[in-house]
Amino acid sequence: MRDWQWRAIGILALLVAWQIAALLIDYRAMLPSPIEVTIDFATSFVTDPGLAYLGVRTPGAGINILWTVCMAALGWALGSFLGAAVGLLSARLQWVRNASEPALFLFGSIPALVLAPFCLIWFGQGPISKLILVAFYCFVTVGLVAQSAALSLPSACEEYASTQGLDSRRRFVHVVVPASLPAVLAGLRVALSTAIAVQTTVELLGSQFGAGRIIAIRASQGDVSAVLGLSIAIGIAAILLDLLLQRGIRLFTRWQ
Repeated sequence: MRDWQWRAIGILALLVAWQIAALLIDYRAMLPSPIEVTIDFATSFVTDPGLAYLGVRTPGAGINILWTVCMAALGWALGSFLGAAVGLLSARLQWVRNASEPALFLFGSIPALVLAPFCLIWFGQGPISKLILVAFYCFVTVGLVAQSAALSLPSACEEYASTQGLDSRRRFVHVVVPASLPAVLAGLRVALSTAIAVQTTVELLGSQFGAGRIIAIRASQGDVSAVLGLSIAIGIAAILLDLLLQRGIRLFTRWQ
């Protein structure tokens, strides 16, 4: 069997187990069935009268999920680009490494929930605070991967390039960057999932838009079905973005 067939079987088995558990519990407020979650999500995808009654300006689940994904993708693109540049440079310029390495390792070990309240206090509950936090964590993730990949490159590669007349700048561009590129591109996938997770988490703490805000509202009301539907939808969106990124990586690294 092919890989996609095994994945389909795994998803089907999970849905069947979920449906059986919901039937055994027989208490919708605790565990709604996948059919009920799907119906509720489809009903509120365009607009949700309950959220509109609460004064939510964008009550539809679809538009809030789109907002979350787009903001996460923007923060991911900015942070990953800067992280790759700083990570690669830090492997060859000692002053860049001295300035960036402590911060990369320090903030790489701090959960987003710890830094999120500070961003909300300093930059408010608007989109800027979320964008900064998402970009920062993507910067840290990709920066560490890029630095590690560049440092692990055998010195013989650059020494051989030096014998061919390449100066330090050309060695960096034509040897270090291409050799580190596969690892950096793999780090982009990790950073993408981190971006969506951080964006949703920060929206839970305080936001004017986004799927995280809707999840927070529905969780406070005890609406398990809505929370499950939104969470699964965000997960599916993350999977689709990852598949798209994988496709781009394969096209970009055809030389391998």
